Amino acid sequence: MQSYLAFLQSLIQIDSTNPPGNEQAIIQQFINRSEATGLPYQVMTVDNNRSNFSVRIKGSNTDKGKLLLNGHTDTVKIGSQKWQYNPFDAHIEDGKLYGRGTTDMKSGLAALYLALESLYLENYPLTKDVEFLATAGEEVDSIGATHYVNTQGMSDVEAIVIAEPTHEQVVVGHKGALWIEVKVTGKTAHGAMPEQGVNAIEAASEIIHLVERLKTEWKVRHDPLGTSSISVNMIQGGIQTNVIPDECILYVDIRSVIPNCHDKLYHDFNQALQSLFEGATLPNVEAKIILNREAVLTNEQSQIIQDALTITQQQQVGGVSYYTDASVLNSSSDIPTLIYGPGIETLAHQPDEYVEVAAFERSIAFYKSLIIQYAG
Repeated sequence: MQSYLAFLQSLIQIDSTNPPGNEQAIIQQFINRSEATGLPYQVMTVDNNRSNFSVRIKGSNTDKGKLLLNGHTDTVKIGSQKWQYNPFDAHIEDGKLYGRGTTDMKSGLAALYLALESLYLENYPLTKDVEFLATAGEEVDSIGATHYVNTQGMSDVEAIVIAEPTHEQVVVGHKGALWIEVKVTGKTAHGAMPEQGVNAIEAASEIIHLVERLKTEWKVRHDPLGTSSISVNMIQGGIQTNVIPDECILYVDIRSVIPNCHDKLYHDFNQALQSLFEGATLPNVEAKIILNREAVLTNEQSQIIQDALTITQQQQVGGVSYYTDASVLNSSSDIPTLIYGPGIETLAHQPDEYVEVAAFERSIAFYKSLIIQYAG
């Protein structure tokens, strides 16, 4: 059987960049290892060549809820920047394992699985059910987490552990993400006769100024999640220099903190948009939500958080700015959720992404101790 490190390397060597995902190849590695050890598993088909993978170990007390250990199997794409090491070679140098997904988040995913595998092979007696869940598609649409919630439900889940990169810090929550597409429709005309048209790009510039104003008006701080934000991060418009553009599309990225409510944010944003061009037939402005992930926050007095603090001997909890599958698995923040992983979050989505081998090994030991403390 592969060593722990060789197993992680085998996951890194598989290209599961999303799109298109191709997570089934990752799942097959978990299947092969589970069959070698006798670990009971289940594969849940999500889409073509895309699946979730689950291992559930039964506890002695069936009246107690289960502990859910979660990570995702897809990664972001490589990008155009040059890498020093091939992103799928799983190269090791100076105690660092390089490759796409090392930090985000195949190291955490593998560590969760290996911790549970170790307890299973030791025949360690658990009082609560513990389930390892590898989900597809977190980097784009959380298709795997959504499938799990819709087919399995969360009613029996007592606590969740998400192995996203936190640099081995105990994290109790993350910001939400609300992405809005704004389509501006004007009227085309010859570039030499702009008065005959309605310039959609110039109208869109007014929306950019609106967003600049909302950066201050909407700013909310909630520790440990930090400060909310709003920004225009992509714009598309125009067909050529001598044509007045009749269409422009902007993409607005709102990062929310508790108690920001996405329904209200979207409503208020829409109202502000309409007020910009009130009374005008053109331009026409239409907005729609293209991604909706609520912020997640857990009380630090929750048992799973206190157990993590005890094991790590840390005194404080933190928050992270990225969102996780917890937004789907625990959208109302009513299930205590710990985010903890060996990766360094600032390396996620970067060229020459890496994880420290020692951190990966420490995380296996941490997750094992956490399972024992919480469900043993």
